[in-house]
Amino acid sequence: MKRIKLIFLLFLLFLNVLILFQKGIITAGPATSLAEKPFEPLLSVFRLIRSEYIEEKDPLQTMDGALRGLVNSLDPLSGYLSRTATSLYLEQQKETYLYETGLLIMKRYGFFPVVVGIVPNSPAQKADLRVGDYLTEINGQPTSPLSLIETRLLLKNKQKTPVSVKMLRDEQTRIVSLERERLINHPYTFLTQAKTKGWLQVHGFFPPLATELNQKIIPRLLKSNTSEPLVIDLRTTEEGTLEEALKFLNLFLSGEKIGFYRDRNGNQQDLNCPSAAPLLETNLVVWVSPATQDLAELVAAALQTIKKAQIIGHPTPGLLAKREFFLLRDNTSFFLTTAVGGLPPEKTLWGKGVEPDIKLGPDEFDASIYLQKTLGLQGLS
Repeated sequence: MKRIKLIFLLFLLFLNVLILFQKGIITAGPATSLAEKPFEPLLSVFRLIRSEYIEEKDPLQTMDGALRGLVNSLDPLSGYLSRTATSLYLEQQKETYLYETGLLIMKRYGFFPVVVGIVPNSPAQKADLRVGDYLTEINGQPTSPLSLIETRLLLKNKQKTPVSVKMLRDEQTRIVSLERERLINHPYTFLTQAKTKGWLQVHGFFPPLATELNQKIIPRLLKSNTSEPLVIDLRTTEEGTLEEALKFLNLFLSGEKIGFYRDRNGNQQDLNCPSAAPLLETNLVVWVSPATQDLAELVAAALQTIKKAQIIGHPTPGLLAKREFFLLRDNTSFFLTTAVGGLPPEKTLWGKGVEPDIKLGPDEFDASIYLQKTLGLQGLS
C-alpha cells in the first residue's frame, strides 16, 4: 500500500512541476536523457498540447483527464473520482439504502456502461429499459470517460429526484427520464414458491441479513422434511460487506479457508465460516446473472463448489476483489484494486467469474425461466 501511495504521490508531484514549467515559473535546465525516464511520453504530450494545440487549455483540466485515464484503464473496479464525484461518494456512504432507478450496470474502460440487470418493478423496468441497453449519457454527461463507480454514483441519490439517461439500443438512441425510488429497504425478501422450500431474494449482504434469517426463516425451513430445494436468488446482488456475506454463507456451510483474497505479493487473507451451519443438509439452487457481482460471486462459487448447489443463469463478470479508497488533498480521490479473491487452493474468480451449471440463453432473464429450469432439475415441472 505504501508503495502505491508513493508512486501516485510522485506522479502528482511530477504533474505539479509540469504545470509550473508550463507557466514559466520553472525553466528548463541542461538537456538530459529524458527518453530513459518513464514519464517522458506524458511530458511530450503535455508540451505538444501547450505549443501546438489549436487553443490554450487549462493545465489542471488536462491533468484531471490524465489521472482519470491512468486509473480507469487499470480494471473495472479501479476508478478516479473528480471533486464532485468524491463529494457525492462520501455523502452516499452515510446511507445504506438510496433512491435508485433499478438499473444494474457493468462498465469497462473506454466503453459505454451496459445494462446487465433490471430490478423488478423499478422505474427502469417501467420505462422499458432492457438488459443489453447502453447508457451513453447521464444527466447530459457523456459516460464513456467515467469509471464504473462514477456511473453508479450518478444513478443513485439521497433524494427522490429524477435522472435523465440517454440509452442506445440497436443503433437507436432514446432519452428517458427515470424517477428514483427507494427500491430496497431491507437486505432480503423471502417468498413462498410451490415445489420449493422457498425463494430467498438477496438484495445486499448487509446486516441484519444473517441474524434475521436465523431468527425468522431458518426455523420454518427446518420444519420441512422434503428434499425440495431452497432457491437463493442472487441475480441483482452487487453490494454488501464481507462480514455479512461470510455470515450468510455460514448458514449453509462451515469450514476454515472457504475463500481468500490475495495481493500482488502473494499475501493471503483466508476467509472462514467457523460456526455450525443450520442448513448444511438443505438442497440449494442458486440463480445468477451478469449483475451478480463481487461478494455475491464469492457466495455463489462457494455454494457451487463446496455445497454442490446447482447454479442456473448467466456467467458472472468476475469482480471479486478488495479495493482501497484514497482521498487526495485536492478533494479528488480514486479506488485501486489491491487484492483479488477466489476459492482454495488456486481458483481465482477475478476476471473469470462463476460459470452456471445450467446456462440460459442471451435473452432469458425472466424469473419464470429460472423457475422452470429449477423445477426441471427436480423433475417437478
